[in-house]
Amino acid sequence: MPQNYSVEISPDNVTFTALTNVQDIALSIGRQRQLNAYSASTASVTMRYPTGYASPITNLVSGNFVQIKNLSTAFTLFNGVINDVDVSYGIPFGGGVGQADFVTFTVEGTFSVLGRAQGENYSMAADTLDNQIFDCATETNIGVQTVGVQTQAMAATTVSSTWGDWLNKVLVTVNGRMHDALAAGEIIVLTPFQPVVATVNFSDVANNSTNQVYDQINFGSYADNYYTQVTVDPENFAAATVETGTAPFRTLLTNTFNASTSQATDYANYLLSNYDEQGQALLSISCLAEAQKSFALDSLLGAGSLSSYPGYQVNVTFRGTVFSCIIEGVSMTATPESSRYTFYLSGADLNAYLILNNATFGQLDYNKLGY
Repeated sequence: MPQNYSVEISPDNVTFTALTNVQDIALSIGRQRQLNAYSASTASVTMRYPTGYASPITNLVSGNFVQIKNLSTAFTLFNGVINDVDVSYGIPFGGGVGQADFVTFTVEGTFSVLGRAQGENYSMAADTLDNQIFDCATETNIGVQTVGVQTQAMAATTVSSTWGDWLNKVLVTVNGRMHDALAAGEIIVLTPFQPVVATVNFSDVANNSTNQVYDQINFGSYADNYYTQVTVDPENFAAATVETGTAPFRTLLTNTFNASTSQATDYANYLLSNYDEQGQALLSISCLAEAQKSFALDSLLGAGSLSSYPGYQVNVTFRGTVFSCIIEGVSMTATPESSRYTFYLSGADLNAYLILNNATFGQLDYNKLGY
């Protein structure tokens, strides 16, 4: 089912104006692998700019706000601010019109603001994560929020680099996920223990209102998710190291804000039990929008925003086998003729904490008790 997209800009994040002549949209949200650090969600837009030389679009400048929408479903897929604008002027030009003129601009999610905001040696007191996040929001004027990790005990620290570095270390400490570009000026840190179960899943055969069909699937080795020794080094406390087997070890070193060596040891044991097995895993699937009989690629839970996808629990059926997965990130590319959505996944066995009353993560002897 073909989709119709719109790119809108605004100087005040209130009144938005749709751009015309858009030729290409590409956006990236979340991360591709479970142990990857987070970076800002990004988007790139290319459009014809035939009258831009004579009458430039005055709001097409760095710092202004952008919304990318799917008009076919009435969902906003991405929110951010313009980072850079590049104009390519062509030949010929006449009568105020440059038929071969194009403009490309890049857009960044809110995390980019934290990535550029220096901590200036802010003294963060030991406290619950919710209170530390409140301090971060106050210092940066960014609406950082927490879901499910509010009471996690966190160590004191000095924010000597950027607030983005601090938040990435927080995410490692709580094994959390991040929603960026959900709304301009807003970031959400989520617990891994409350996955939202999607109402629409994926299949290589079924193509209906509850299954989106994919045409590309990628499996790969656990090379980036296989370790036989884990060291968790918490700020202000002694490091904790756990291991299995014999040397030489494949070592995962993680720096955290754990509030004690005991807490760090619990976390290290969880990481080791999660990543000490070799094998192959489902890494990604890709879906063509026009191939869907009932399009729902931007509304797996019935509400659209690709920025909310990290942490979603979905099933992927491949050759009759059902794989339970967590969405780590998503990318989308679109032209006037076609659009494609790619989902980056981690398997249930790499999210093997015990969640009571959950059909996938609530199986005794298969899941690990949360640290």
